[in-house]
Amino acid sequence: MYAPVTQADSGNEDAFAIGVAVSDSPTGPFQDAHPSGPIISQSVPPPGNTIQNIDPTVLVDDDGHVYIYFGTFGQLLGYQLDPDMVTVASNVTQVTSLTGYFEAPWLMKRQDVYYMLFAANNAGADSPCTPTSYHACIAYGTAPSPMGPWTFQDVILPIVSSTTSHPGAVEWNGEWYLVYHTADAVGGGHFRRSVAFDKLIWDDSQAPAKINVVQQTFGPKSPSPPTHNVAPQAVASSVHSTPIQYWVQALNDGIIRENPLPPDYWCSYEATDSPQTSTLVYTWNETVQLNGTSMVFFADHAAGANEGVAPPQEWYIEYKDGSGTWQRAANTSSYPLEVTNTPDVVAFETVDTVAIRAILVASGAQGQYAGVGVKEWEALSTTLHSY
Repeated sequence: MYAPVTQADSGNEDAFAIGVAVSDSPTGPFQDAHPSGPIISQSVPPPGNTIQNIDPTVLVDDDGHVYIYFGTFGQLLGYQLDPDMVTVASNVTQVTSLTGYFEAPWLMKRQDVYYMLFAANNAGADSPCTPTSYHACIAYGTAPSPMGPWTFQDVILPIVSSTTSHPGAVEWNGEWYLVYHTADAVGGGHFRRSVAFDKLIWDDSQAPAKINVVQQTFGPKSPSPPTHNVAPQAVASSVHSTPIQYWVQALNDGIIRENPLPPDYWCSYEATDSPQTSTLVYTWNETVQLNGTSMVFFADHAAGANEGVAPPQEWYIEYKDGSGTWQRAANTSSYPLEVTNTPDVVAFETVDTVAIRAILVASGAQGQYAGVGVKEWEALSTTLHSY
């Protein structure tokens, strides 16, 4: 078993290293296969490296040769190992050709072609991988030999409910499966992950054989109770571009986290360039009848701050009328500014519309404004809906 370890009494700048444990049984007990210390760190084998040495993947090839790859934060290194499987037997190979590589390599072989699955996070609004810098997709590359050269191929799994989804792949009874992790289990989260298995399908009409996009499957879920909130049926957008660490689709995903990571909420924060006014929009593909809204704010600074993320100075709702003109919601109750996961509802005069927008005015003055963060934004219908 190859695993990242924290080296005791390490003199390295980063104490993470790769250790090896061995057992006669897959269920243990395990003992250290290299008692003198990790087999790879920032100082071994000489001359060492400057990366964080985690996420090892090992392949024993058909000819008995052994190979290891490892690395995170965009750094991927590899070695050949001796038959003892703990001694480095080659110079280091650095891989820079796998688009978006971030971490979590998985080395495998099929029909004389070597495949490298990995977590990628080449982020961007039009990225085939992820719209946010905290999420990762799973992509892969191929090579004619275990040490490369590696050619990027494609994304095979888009972002999942956890920010990362560390891949593995296995053939069992003639079928291939992708193994990865998510936050889908009850009580799950970004750092309390559960294991998922889905079929990995090959397209052998291409050379090298292509891995098709993996289709996620999910267990049965209990039906949600009827709700007045029709925001999940809308398309969420921001008039201004959303900073890449945040996610506009978090506005209506129905998830309110106590301690969210940036992609768990939308935010306007851009350091000293945070705008004074931001506009969020919900658009439906058919007319909805609305009479209320609520907004769950995120903040790490107090009200009135001109830095960090603070509650807005004010906010209000507009709707698109039958002529396509934006109108301010009439006869509203007060717009609450409290940071709470159970905000008061803003009631307003019933409207029939295909779109509403929230105008958020940030706190601050004289060109220096705090960001505004929103974990969830509800749009409340006059009738109950079941989804």
